[in-house]
Amino acid sequence: MDEKLKINIEFSRDQVATVATLAGIELDQIWDKLIKKPAVIGLNDIDDKEAQLGMLIVLVGAAFGKLSN
Repeated sequence: MDEKLKINIEFSRDQVATVATLAGIELDQIWDKLIKKPAVIGLNDIDDKEAQLGMLIVLVGAAFGKLSN
C-alpha cells in the first residue's frame, strides 16, 4: 500500500522571521525564495531520530484533531 498522509502547513512571515532571527539568518534576503514554491519536507530530512518522532506525533495528532472539525 503506497497511500500516504499528506499535511499542508503554512507559516506567516512573522513566524518565519522569529525562526530566522534565532538562526542568525537575514529573512529579507531569502523570503522570496522561500515562498516561491512549496517546500516538500519529509521526516527523513530531519537527522535527529527523536526530533523525527516528535514531529510525527505532533503533525499526525493535529491531523487526527481535524477529523472532528
